[in-house]
Amino acid sequence: MTRNTASTDLTEAQSTRRSVLTGIVAGTALLAGCIGSDSSTDSGMAAGDLPEYTVDEDAQPTPMVLDAETLVDTADINFLDEFSVEIAVANVGGAAITNRTIEVGLEYVYESTSRINQTLNEPSPVEVTLPEIEPGEWDTVEASVRVNAEGDWTLSSDVRHHPEFTFELAAGSTRLAPGDAVASEVGGFEITTLEPRFERALHYDTEEGGVGLFNQEATGLLAATDDEVLLVHRFAVENTNQSRSIGFGTVLVDNQFGKASIEGRAGSVITSDDMRDDLATLVLPGADEPFGNNAIEPGETKELAVIQRVEESDLSDASLAFSLTGHGDDIVFETEGTSPSLPAFDIVDESIDDDAGSDPVITTTVENSGEAAGTFRGAAQFQKSRPTASDWVFLPDGVEATLDVGERATLEIPASRGDEVFRVLPFEIELSQ
Repeated sequence: MTRNTASTDLTEAQSTRRSVLTGIVAGTALLAGCIGSDSSTDSGMAAGDLPEYTVDEDAQPTPMVLDAETLVDTADINFLDEFSVEIAVANVGGAAITNRTIEVGLEYVYESTSRINQTLNEPSPVEVTLPEIEPGEWDTVEASVRVNAEGDWTLSSDVRHHPEFTFELAAGSTRLAPGDAVASEVGGFEITTLEPRFERALHYDTEEGGVGLFNQEATGLLAATDDEVLLVHRFAVENTNQSRSIGFGTVLVDNQFGKASIEGRAGSVITSDDMRDDLATLVLPGADEPFGNNAIEPGETKELAVIQRVEESDLSDASLAFSLTGHGDDIVFETEGTSPSLPAFDIVDESIDDDAGSDPVITTTVENSGEAAGTFRGAAQFQKSRPTASDWVFLPDGVEATLDVGERATLEIPASRGDEVFRVLPFEIELSQ
């Protein structure tokens, strides 16, 4: 191989010219990348690494993709990253390639039948201009591409690929610590991780009824066990699209992430199966709302939360994997990597007072025996045989108190339903009138 001396300058496409000279037989030439120069391109491609190809002297200018390499370490490519790919293109036609553009893109190996998922997973191809390439020569161009999902990718273009051409890329997850963010212009969103919360219990609004009982509003309690904590992962989702709504789940929106999914690591994610009602009924502090069936209007930001039940000893390893399409871990929400100081609540005293002429009152005294201030949440139930539901029925009211370490609070719940046996939660202590 001899270096082409017609032009030694890089083009705007940042190309590197390589050429080969060989004999012509019956209008075609068999060209091998192993002849001539031992210099390499920006990505390390050299003539000796390229496959052999033939030139049809009678054909029109014909670009063929021979090879492609990323200009960054593939181990560093994660969800929504944009990076450059260097592509070796040969002219296998009989006339010079001039003023020619090609389209280059990435294809997601996992196929989806969802239109919005396909759009997100396969970014629009980019257009690159080829340098002038004489028959039999090869050159390189750079294309800036992006991966829109965690998983496996291949390179595509609108020109022929050499039969031996292969390009495989495994994009990793984007890992976000509190305060980190990731954005997608295609999806029209920006996701920012917020500081997590650690709770011993949470209330939810529900209704209780059944055979022999009329439905009535009640306060349910989702509680961790003694050696567990409810880790509340929090993230803000901003709709950066000014004309289209976005949403997760089954809500009616323009950009639908209907298969968005979450998975807890080192602990399970709370679902409606862990409660007597839908997740949307959870009462969360501040502006948080449970993740799932969330509609976010153009320009709006919502703070979403996912609750993960985690053993206290596993808190430093706990994380949450989030997939926009239900395939692959696009984002991993991480905690600080250390176990925080937590509150713990003990019951000091409990009683039920049945004054004549009024509803009984369940009175409890609780103490924060933990290592940090925190909010105690409690509820109560009465016993009633129900053939199609639990025999323990939530009362209308719950209790809540924020306690410093060592502080006590005496709390009251009216026993406005039921008549004999009651239970105090989360301690599951029974009381009788």
